[in-house]
Amino acid sequence: SSVAVWLRSKRVFLLVHPRSQCAIMGKSFGPPDLTSWALVGVVTAYLCLCGTGIKPILTLTDRKSWAWEITAFCFFLKVAQDNKEKVASFYWAKALVITGIAAFGGGFLAPLIVARTPVPLREETFTWMLVVAWYITHNIPVVSDFLSAMMSAPAASVMFKVFFNIFKTQQMVGSLELAAKAIAAEKLLPHSAYFPIAIIAPLVCGFLGGCGGMFLPSSTGLKPIEEGKVWNVRAAFGCPIIYFAATRFCGFEELDAKMGICLLRMAGDLFPVPRDRLIGAGTAMIYKNTSLRSTPLPIVVPVSKTLEQDQTARTSGPGIGA
Repeated sequence: SSVAVWLRSKRVFLLVHPRSQCAIMGKSFGPPDLTSWALVGVVTAYLCLCGTGIKPILTLTDRKSWAWEITAFCFFLKVAQDNKEKVASFYWAKALVITGIAAFGGGFLAPLIVARTPVPLREETFTWMLVVAWYITHNIPVVSDFLSAMMSAPAASVMFKVFFNIFKTQQMVGSLELAAKAIAAEKLLPHSAYFPIAIIAPLVCGFLGGCGGMFLPSSTGLKPIEEGKVWNVRAAFGCPIIYFAATRFCGFEELDAKMGICLLRMAGDLFPVPRDRLIGAGTAMIYKNTSLRSTPLPIVVPVSKTLEQDQTARTSGPGIGA
C-alpha cells in the first residue's frame, strides 16, 4: 500500500509507493528508480557545491560542510535497515541493543584491546545518530518504507554503499592508528626488543574495527571466518595490511593510503563478480605455493540462515577520530 506524507512546512502532499509510482499533489512523480536518482542528485550536488573536494569526503575529514554528518548518518541508516527484519519481532530494548552491536561491535572491541575508551562513549554523536536511525527504522513507517524502497533502487543503493564504505574505512584506519599510538605510548611494560614499531596490535585492531561486530554476541563464535568467503571479513583483513605497509614502509601519506583502501572497498562492494574472480585467482596461487590449504575454496559456502542474515546485517563500530 502507498504511504502518505504531509510536509506541513512546504504544504506539499508526497505520496510514496514503494513498488510503483511516487506522486506529488496527486500527480505522478516517477517510479522508485527515478526518485532514487533524484535523491542521489540532490546529495551529489550538495557535496560538489559545498564540499571541500573528493579526498576530504572519501577520508571523512571534511568538516566545513555537512559531508561528515551525511556520511555517518547514512551509515547508521543502512545498518538499521540491514537489521530491520532480524530484530522486527524483538522487544524494543533488545532490538536497539542488537542494532548497536551491529554498528558498534568493533568500535568497542578494538579500543578495549589497547585499554582506550570505546568511540561511542567518546564521540556521543555516533550513539545518538544510531538511536535516531533505529527509531526511524522501526517507529516511523513512512520514512522507513521510503528508505527501504530507496535502498532497493540501484542508484540510491550505490550511494548508501559508498557512504557505508567510507565509514567502514574510517573504522579500520581509526582503530589501527589508535592501537599504534597506544603501543608507542605504553610505559608500564618494555617495548619489543626486535620490532621498533608495533605491527600485530595495529593490524588486529584494524581488523576488528572493520568487522568486529560480526563476532558478537559470543554465541556467533568464529563462523564469520569459516572458509574465508565473507567480503567484509576479507576487506577487514586485507585493507589494514595495505594501509599499514603503504604508510610505514612505502612512504605514502596517511590520507592518500586511506583514500586508496576506501576506493578498494568500494570497488569490491560494487563489483562482486570481478572481485570474487580476482580474489579466487590470488588465493588459489597462494594456496598452491604455500600448502596452507590442500583443497581449493568452495565456490559456494553453506551457511545457516541466521548467519547468512548476520553477514549482511552485522557491521562493526565507528572509527576512531572521525
